[in-house]
Amino acid sequence: MGMSLGAAARALRRSESGVTSIEYALIGSLISIVIIGAVLAVGQTLTDTFEFIADAFRSESGVDDGDSGNKFPDPCEEGGTNCGN
Repeated sequence: MGMSLGAAARALRRSESGVTSIEYALIGSLISIVIIGAVLAVGQTLTDTFEFIADAFRSESGVDDGDSGNKFPDPCEEGGTNCGN
């Protein structure tokens, strides 16, 4: 009818499917940790690079956004073309 407790325990010890899935889970978690670390490192580097470039453009154009909170000045306020005037 049913398996005895000893036979079930022996069958469970011989089964490798649980071990394999644990190994895959560990490998997957290590890969995800590496990916997260790489994204964080590259993300900060990209942010620094773009801020450096934006600062260079601001200093070359002579625009000081000061405390206005505007990252990009409105060209129409400075007499720009194609502003609907």
